[in-house]
Amino acid sequence: MKPNDFFTFNGGNELSILPKCAILFHQAKGLSDNSYGGQDFVASLHDFFVDDSKHETVIGAGRLLAKEDIEAILQSLLQMRQSKVNLMPSNIVSLSDNHIAWTVPEKIRPMLFNIIGMPMQKMTVPWPRLLLVANRNGKLAVAAVKGRNRLSAKTRLFHAPLMNVSNNGAVCTGSATVPIECGIEDLKQWESVMFDTAFSHVNNPSTLNLGRKNKEVDTKAHYRFWQALSKKGILAFPTGQLVPMPRSLESFIQEHSR
Repeated sequence: MKPNDFFTFNGGNELSILPKCAILFHQAKGLSDNSYGGQDFVASLHDFFVDDSKHETVIGAGRLLAKEDIEAILQSLLQMRQSKVNLMPSNIVSLSDNHIAWTVPEKIRPMLFNIIGMPMQKMTVPWPRLLLVANRNGKLAVAAVKGRNRLSAKTRLFHAPLMNVSNNGAVCTGSATVPIECGIEDLKQWESVMFDTAFSHVNNPSTLNLGRKNKEVDTKAHYRFWQALSKKGILAFPTGQLVPMPRSLESFIQEHSR
């Protein structure tokens, strides 16, 4: 079934389009998994006909469509769109309608801290190379990576050595303004959520390897780590203090892309 199956085209001096049929979507409340397709909605196809007595077009009774029919119709509509070539920047790792994953190179940047009981602090520190994943649900995730090579399925991920990040990489964005979209043109806004907001507390006590017997790192120890890097003028993040993350690149992106 193709989009043209839904219309009749009349030629002549002026082109007119008359509807032939319509698809109606119905919410399938209360249907069990044993019902029609076990889906949340069903679709029906209805023919149009002319009611001569009323001189108007009327929609007729419908027949249910299979899931495959719906997918075929939607696919044919997508194929009608004018194709557009988009060149991917080298830092893009993964992209879909619902998410974008990209890398940010290691760099000397400011880092803000807003820890309870302390005045707001701003330090200039070496950030490690990061993998960021943003999705349309307003969620942001981050992991650290070593080296400068393009990421692949074999790339090893590490916990981002940052406060306000959980052990699975999810970022607590707090009151930050989160972008609505997650396209290539929105990357700067997402990066601002990461780099321009203040860190307040440690969410993941295993985010840093400080060589202690007790491997857990609290907020004060985390703050002192960054303070030391700033005071010493360290120009590159000490990657030996990164903690491996028990997730593959693919699973990390999949987890945070929805």
